[in-house]
Amino acid sequence: MNSGLQCLSNTKEITDYFMKDDFKSHINHSNPLGTKGNLACSYAELIREMWTGSSDSVAPVKLKKKIGDFATQFSGYGQQDSQ
Repeated sequence: MNSGLQCLSNTKEITDYFMKDDFKSHINHSNPLGTKGNLACSYAELIREMWTGSSDSVAPVKLKKKIGDFATQFSGYGQQDSQ
């Protein structure tokens, strides 16, 4: 997961989109299959923590939990491939 997050976070356009909260206007709150924006908000929080310099190291614990809540096959601490 870390390698995938590093790739995404180093894509300037995506990082800017989440850093500036532009994503919030695109959240579909009525989609019964979606996360009501919880996953996007958690990702944005992680991106802000990574890129504001407030921490020397960042662990994506909250994002990992949100992913596990939505897709149970990713819950827990098992090894997951990033492909």
